[in-house]
Amino acid sequence: MSVNYDILLLAVSVMAGSASITMAFGLLDRASRATEKANAFMLAGMSLALSIGVLANHFIILLSANLGAPTQFSWDLLHAWLFSIGISACFVYLTILRKPQTFNILLGGLVSGLCDMGLFYSSHLAIHGKGVFSLNPLMMTITTFVSIAVLSLALFQFRWIKSYAGPYRISAKILVATCISLGILCIHFVSNTAFIDSASNTMQITQHISTYNDQLTAIAIALGMVCLFLTALILVLFYEKQGKNIFAFSLFHSAPEMAQTEQFSLQDSLTKLPNRRSFDSHLDSAKKRCTRSGKSFALAYIDLDYFKPINDTYGHHIGDAVLTITAERLNNAVRGCDFVARIGGDEFVAIIEEIENQEDAKPIADRIVNSIKEAYYIDHLNIELSCSIGIALYPKDSDIDKLLVCADAAMYKAKDQGKNQYKFYDSEIETANDLMLNMQSDLCLAIENKEFSLAYLPKIDCHSLTAIGAEALIRWNHPSKGEILPNDFLPAAEHFGMIQKINDWVIDECCSMLANAKESDLDLNVSINLSSHQFRDPSLVKNIIQTIKDYDLSPSNISFEIKETIAINNQPQFKSLLEKFKHAGIKVILDDFGLLPMSLNYLLDLDIDEIKIDKSFIAMINKDHSAKALIDAIFKLTHALGFKATAEGIETEEQQDAIIDLGCDYMQGYLFSKPVKEAKLFELYRKLQFKQLQIDFNSSSKKIKKS
Repeated sequence: MSVNYDILLLAVSVMAGSASITMAFGLLDRASRATEKANAFMLAGMSLALSIGVLANHFIILLSANLGAPTQFSWDLLHAWLFSIGISACFVYLTILRKPQTFNILLGGLVSGLCDMGLFYSSHLAIHGKGVFSLNPLMMTITTFVSIAVLSLALFQFRWIKSYAGPYRISAKILVATCISLGILCIHFVSNTAFIDSASNTMQITQHISTYNDQLTAIAIALGMVCLFLTALILVLFYEKQGKNIFAFSLFHSAPEMAQTEQFSLQDSLTKLPNRRSFDSHLDSAKKRCTRSGKSFALAYIDLDYFKPINDTYGHHIGDAVLTITAERLNNAVRGCDFVARIGGDEFVAIIEEIENQEDAKPIADRIVNSIKEAYYIDHLNIELSCSIGIALYPKDSDIDKLLVCADAAMYKAKDQGKNQYKFYDSEIETANDLMLNMQSDLCLAIENKEFSLAYLPKIDCHSLTAIGAEALIRWNHPSKGEILPNDFLPAAEHFGMIQKINDWVIDECCSMLANAKESDLDLNVSINLSSHQFRDPSLVKNIIQTIKDYDLSPSNISFEIKETIAINNQPQFKSLLEKFKHAGIKVILDDFGLLPMSLNYLLDLDIDEIKIDKSFIAMINKDHSAKALIDAIFKLTHALGFKATAEGIETEEQQDAIIDLGCDYMQGYLFSKPVKEAKLFELYRKLQFKQLQIDFNSSSKKIKKS
């Protein structure tokens, strides 16, 4: 068959093919970042879209050879489209879903080449009909081998450009797309020689179509290809955010029950974000994409600061509204290719893909922090929140199984350093995290083997110098490491959710000690330190009251110490807790007073019984006149408000004399005793009481003699 090509139409074909293939790279790149559930749907749609582009470009080249185009629908045209779907499906699925193995790519090239030959044959039938041409066996064989070779090379190029991470990615994609387009053109040059005229009037078929109309048709097809791929790209972008529901249509607005069940099983019912199950699946897919592309991804663990007081103060319906708005803000803060899920309570995660290092993740983390800082306006309420974020990189920081643990550890570091910020997992956090992980198993054994004990620091009345009670201090008697202080293990216990068992044990042990003291005719009072975790327990006071009743004790014998930092950071909860304690007749002490700035209005609003002055002030009482004046002012303010004042950290008689002169009520410190066990406490208590009896007796004797 003698063929004369129109150079202009060939150029249009190459440009249209290159543009379509370049956009196909973008579509496939987007699909590779979608969830595993979304992949099947998106890739099937892209196979259909790409097949139309293949078919359209094929007919442009036929028009450039003056071979005409189909003028009406026929089964042969449908067969040609089915063959183009086969070619497109090989490219789409081998590029995204298959491992980059040479055998798979060669097999895909073989299938694509055979489908290409089927496309040529069906398209000629659709244009000319049967009996107009016959096949040259030798040229048909050569054409088949050329088609298989070119399409196999094209598949290798698709795979290479997907994992290419050099500085000229766009230029590389355009170059590869142009090469593939020229390769397709070469296949047409060879294949057109395989078709032989069966009649002398074969070429006259095309004379009915003017060259001018051929050019217009080719240009229209080329523009249609570009519009098709742009439309597909827009749909992919919307699908990433909305899911396949954007394509759903029903007269009664109801989805099949099975589809709804599947959707709900992967979706958080409140925020409509993916849930923990969906996150686990996406994390595994992200790992595979990362391995394939040679790039990294970041896992951001996002926890809202001070969210619990919102539920306690305004109700759970306001808290739910806050979480819903937070989900929307997180979705808007990340990129289209990133993934956000809610994994529980006020905890969210984001998977940030296609990054080189932590610098690439910083702008996204900044947007998340700033978006949460914006005020929440709900039911005429102006609610302010912040968030703490921990970020870990794969594969730099950890394998996939421990990546969430690393991000969680970094998030706690962000909270410890003031909240409202993000921290990347680093060697310091890794060391601390390793220590905590090692401590986790030890703590489990400690709880099981009852390795904890209590020591009691006596509390002395400044006026009578008698012991009026003690502060309970927990100790961990590790079998190999010896005695471990609470600051060294309680953070790990809180982190791994063991603190509740330890807290319950402390309260029970203190009540047991008071019951033993009561049997020994000792009227002791004990103060117990409350952890920040216990604020979250709505049944705290109820359980304490029940324990007191079980040991037949009076609530007045027990008081609870709450650190000033915890009280200020959880003001609504603290006030609510104070009311419950007051109603139960249990005293509350504000511990470590003076370390944080606090307004007088806040102090006036607190219904507490006692304030403990931090020992850092007491250490300066005889060294700094300003420190002594400040302590004097605190004592006077405390008494004016009806509170008692306790000075802790008394180590010298000079410090004792100074705070007594300033009017302090109670004192604690190593001057009187170090923390002691229960038996030693009873003995010390009797000694101090006996000493006071001697002082009182001697004082009375002197008065009698004078009289």
